[in-house]
Amino acid sequence: MNCNVDELGEIMLEAWTLHQELDPYCSNEFVDKLFAFSDRYCCGYKLVGAGGGGFALLLAKDAERAKELSRLLEQGPEFDVKVYNWNISLES
Repeated sequence: MNCNVDELGEIMLEAWTLHQELDPYCSNEFVDKLFAFSDRYCCGYKLVGAGGGGFALLLAKDAERAKELSRLLEQGPEFDVKVYNWNISLES
């Protein structure tokens, strides 16, 4: 990653795009709406896990956008999701 969060986000988006090309049924309307809503806050996102519920991994552009996105997802009626907070330490 070389401490470049934006580059990591680009890699996540590329992996998500390739996954959709390999399996056009890997997403659904809910996921598409979630990612479209989150796009302005994130530099990358993709589904992770083995499916059947799995997780959406969202990489925010910065800490402030992460807080705002978490707040909107947890409080907004549009999405029924559980937000798990995590972070990346850029210290070496």
